Amino acid sequence: MFYYFAVLRIDYRKTALLDLGPHPDATEYFAQAKALQRDGWPSIQIGYEKLPSRYPFGYPALMLPWLKILREADAVLAPFRTSQTTGLLLLLAVFAFYAYLAMPLTGGFAALLLATLPGFFTFCRSSLSEVSASLLIILAFMFAYLGITEERRWKIYLSAVLLGLSLNIRIQSLFFAPLLLAMALFPRRGMSWRWFLHCVAIPVVFVLAASPMLILNTIQFHSPLTTGYDLWVPYFSRNHLLFRLGWIPTNAASLWRELILQPHGYYAANIFGTGTSFVPAFVVLVCTGLFFIRLSWFVGCAFLAGFSSFAVTLSYLFGKDGRFYLPLLILLIAVAVLPVTWAANNLFAGKRIIAALSIFILFTGACLGYPSRSGYKTHEIDRLQAWDALNFATSRRRSLAFLAERHFATLNRQPGIVLSDIDPVYLNALLPRSFVAAPIDGKHNYKWSYTWRYDRPQASALVEHGLQQSLPVYALFSSRNDVAGNQSRLPNVPGYEWRTLSDFQRNVAILTLAAIGSDQAAPAPE
Repeated sequence: MFYYFAVLRIDYRKTALLDLGPHPDATEYFAQAKALQRDGWPSIQIGYEKLPSRYPFGYPALMLPWLKILREADAVLAPFRTSQTTGLLLLLAVFAFYAYLAMPLTGGFAALLLATLPGFFTFCRSSLSEVSASLLIILAFMFAYLGITEERRWKIYLSAVLLGLSLNIRIQSLFFAPLLLAMALFPRRGMSWRWFLHCVAIPVVFVLAASPMLILNTIQFHSPLTTGYDLWVPYFSRNHLLFRLGWIPTNAASLWRELILQPHGYYAANIFGTGTSFVPAFVVLVCTGLFFIRLSWFVGCAFLAGFSSFAVTLSYLFGKDGRFYLPLLILLIAVAVLPVTWAANNLFAGKRIIAALSIFILFTGACLGYPSRSGYKTHEIDRLQAWDALNFATSRRRSLAFLAERHFATLNRQPGIVLSDIDPVYLNALLPRSFVAAPIDGKHNYKWSYTWRYDRPQASALVEHGLQQSLPVYALFSSRNDVAGNQSRLPNVPGYEWRTLSDFQRNVAILTLAAIGSDQAAPAPE
């Protein structure tokens, strides 16, 4: 019920979330999904060019069922529906795992902790890939545990497959690779060479599961280890600044500020929620659970995998953003639930009442998300994340970019070229295929590439190409006020002038390039 009211019932049409922020993450995910649906190949489009994205194609591939289900006008909801669906599957998987182990009470506590984890329900209603990658990572840990405890090698192989597939969604999943050491922990029976062969086979299976991403990188960039980041933001990759020890103090300080309820920076979590990823009560509950862990070789393996991911993320340039720690936070629920189960058993037995009640107070605080901070640079620390989740409200204004695109598309005009300050990747993914969107000039999100260029000369060449092909050329602005200040940026073509259409509405401004002296500003609507 909490998940339904906090995540599933959100009416995205009444929010600004249809802008698909943060840019360019969500925009490129959606554009790749549309390209997969249309062309069978993941790409982003700027003008007539089909270009590689900087992000893996796994999350866009998960959107395809929703793109088939949703109406064309509602296709922009596919990223959100995908996150909502995978979040629900993860919630059910956690309870099913404990129920399979004949621990339904623990499963109930774990599911409740997961559903009320701020980072979880925040990104379940997002257009980002965090929850989808977390689902595969958590399932990988589950099957690795079952493979060791039940002595079933195929479950460990399945764990390797799931972890490898997660790399096609988020490359950072690679740092959970120490989990594959679980195969080496499998009890040795018979000949040692069989055990050795299985230990060698497990990383091979892992690489094969991750191979779609590696093959795509090889096709697009001639190297399996080169990604779209090297094309679009080469400064960081060429100077090796993405991961370094120097980022650790800043990222650790950011996590510490969130733990002690101090104001922190603006993150993606502020777009889809209150900006909070975890609350102090949850961390204290996890620390308490450390005393209830029964040490084993698998626990050591799981700890090594989690610590590897945590250490690398902490040294990541953008590691202060709490969304990169979401898989770890979900995994820690397995630790946090241990003292809660112990407290419940003692309460039923009438033993250690004070200690059990203390733990349940922590558990209640973790579920309610109290105390916590909501919002960007606020000073209130008495917020309940559960209450804020049930009363989630983004800006009441609607998405200006989406409204502008919808209004332009519904005019049913003659297909042509569209110049706009709205992200061209976003427009090309939403507009009918007969339209081609491009930036007005060099002020766009893709100007940092060293090898791909688009500026005023490219915009002028695109317009001239359209005129040669007798295609209408439009300029689209999400506000009439933008026209006065930005019309001078539009390409100048001898013998032509930019004219404002007389039928624009809803504060959307549409201009068309018309021959000087012509009577008609633009082709009439069909």
